[in-house]
Amino acid sequence: MKKITLLLFCLIPSALYSQIFDYYGPQPFGEILDNDFAISWTPATISDIENRKYVVLLDAETKTTAIGIGESDLTSLKMIQLENITDTYGSVMRSIFQIVDINTHLDQQEIPLLGEFTINPMLHSYYGINSSSENNALLTDGGTRYVSEQSSTGFVLVVFTGSSESAVIKAVSQWEYSAELDSVVEADGWTEKWLKIDGETLSWTGSEGDATAFYFADATDLIELTIEDGSDFNPLNVSYQPNATAALPEVHEIDDSPILSKIALEVADIYEAQFGTSEDAAAAASDMLDAIETRLSGNDYSLRYPKEFYLALRENMLSHTFASSDVYNAKLGYNTVPHVFFTNAADDDGVPHPFMVVASHAASTRPNLLVDVNRPPGSLQGVGYTETPVTRHGKLGEFILKVPLRDYGLINSLLDNDLSPYGDLASDFDMMQGSTTVKNEYNYAGTASVGTAVDGVTIYPAQNNNLRFAVEDAEVTHSGIHVGGGLELHYHADGHAFSGNGINLYNISDFEGHDHPPVIGMGHDGIALFGKYEASHSEMVGFDIELDSFGGHDHEDGFGYHYHAHTQTVESSTDPNAPGSGSSTMFEEHFLMVGAWKGNINNIPGFDEGKMSQYANDEIARYAGASYEGLVSSEDESLNANKFSLHQNYPNPFNPATTITYELSEQGNVELKVFDLLGREVAILINNQVQSVGIYSVNFDASALSSGIYTYQLKANDVILKKKMTLIK
Repeated sequence: MKKITLLLFCLIPSALYSQIFDYYGPQPFGEILDNDFAISWTPATISDIENRKYVVLLDAETKTTAIGIGESDLTSLKMIQLENITDTYGSVMRSIFQIVDINTHLDQQEIPLLGEFTINPMLHSYYGINSSSENNALLTDGGTRYVSEQSSTGFVLVVFTGSSESAVIKAVSQWEYSAELDSVVEADGWTEKWLKIDGETLSWTGSEGDATAFYFADATDLIELTIEDGSDFNPLNVSYQPNATAALPEVHEIDDSPILSKIALEVADIYEAQFGTSEDAAAAASDMLDAIETRLSGNDYSLRYPKEFYLALRENMLSHTFASSDVYNAKLGYNTVPHVFFTNAADDDGVPHPFMVVASHAASTRPNLLVDVNRPPGSLQGVGYTETPVTRHGKLGEFILKVPLRDYGLINSLLDNDLSPYGDLASDFDMMQGSTTVKNEYNYAGTASVGTAVDGVTIYPAQNNNLRFAVEDAEVTHSGIHVGGGLELHYHADGHAFSGNGINLYNISDFEGHDHPPVIGMGHDGIALFGKYEASHSEMVGFDIELDSFGGHDHEDGFGYHYHAHTQTVESSTDPNAPGSGSSTMFEEHFLMVGAWKGNINNIPGFDEGKMSQYANDEIARYAGASYEGLVSSEDESLNANKFSLHQNYPNPFNPATTITYELSEQGNVELKVFDLLGREVAILINNQVQSVGIYSVNFDASALSSGIYTYQLKANDVILKKKMTLIK
């Protein structure tokens, strides 16, 4: 009787409390671009034309039109009517450019700023204004991972004559990509030209008398982008550091990322139906959660949160696609999180440990503005800060992040979680400094990521390994993000709470029509992270319930304990501009995650493992989806019916053709299709044909496809069989 009672207790919360408040995530940045922009704007000039200023370039004579970039054609420039600039967030951001001195990324202690600038669109910072051979003004790739694939590349360097109220723009040199040198170099034969407006387009003229004068309007009056000295993201007035920018390493194209190209080789077939963003994948994920719940309840365990919550979280994580060319090897339109799938593995004793596995590029979809970070982390270890290059570029990450689904409980006191296998900020600091630090919720935290945001970017503790809040050293952008020595992006703070500019991880517009802040991430301990409570939405569930020192609370409504982003007043440590000064400042810290975990982590297998390398570890690979002895695959279950079988294609690997063979032991209604790693259908080989008993062979010609791993799927009556094949060109 006791076991029946436990089972009922485990099953009731999911059914009874699944709609206690809304389960939803924030609107993706690509969709925000279509939102109405509700702020009125009267253009005002910047004080001076200076490096890294954000401007809207209006015609100085009438101030009725401005330069903008194309909505669908990334290379096009056009004139936009002033009244149309503020139609949507997209029209605003397509009108904003940044002026960047060509020497910005060099060591300015040795090589000062030159006074010659690129003009970069805010949305696509690796692109610059350029000139075609016909003197048409256009945008071209000035240095992404894919610059070698473009027909037009590079940028022009310009100088400005006049004031911010009326200045002409002269291109003094042109730069283009050299395949031989694999870099952007100055082109031969360029003669000075001036930018002019030609109706609705722009061109370059050799006559200064034909040049158009431009009005340099301050774009930060439109949308908050900068971090002022003394603000909460730079409370100690840290100055802009002159260090050189760390060079980008040799990195692969996004299509060759292991989380796209290799994950199917590592993950058991039983989970592959959940890959990608299709409705079938969502249905497979739902079915897997049902199986997980059944297995957990049969062992007197339960999911931490209702099934509906995890499905809503999965849906949102899969909705974020790159809408800005601001990460070196990202591509527009690609998902930041290509796959989210649920695993149902048990340990060797049969104890279930299910996870939500997030395959993530760990890169945000919006402009990161990394060039504006005053004091980024250094890229070299063992040298002083003045001697190291700093991180002002970002690249894709390759993460296989695991969120525990089972309710492992909560700790009662801070030190109940044993971090000795992983390290913690305070202990690492003491080891380096020979000190003894009192552990608290800020510093008794993992030394790297402590959670994952819904856009796939990892979340770090609010404090760094120097036991200062990251904002004290002015290390983050307006969105609370930066890159570390590995050039992978991660959050340290809540950009929405800081700027509220509408283009952050989550925004005030997300709250409308809902009764609780949006889910914005998950801690590695399995605890959900929601947005901060807003005073303008005081009616939301849990608004009046105080957060604890871990940044979480429980509504006592059946959902369970969870974290919230929040703001609290803290005291700074030491002024980094004056080490040893002992000065301190009170400021508002905008937390995403505090640092320490409230969820009990002591019995979570494979905890703190988040890279592809975990598939090489037989002890934990199963929890990330690898097959293991005792796991029954969907294919094995189908074969047990003795009705159909699907053979491995031959040859495999292949180029460009291969043969797929299957057997029917009874008449069936047959489909044979091919899918890519994102679950997208790329070929239909047999479409709903009735076939009799026999052995069938089908030739598949992949001449039109690119190299990679593909899945071929046989569907016969109610049986689905899958296998992988590799195309190598």
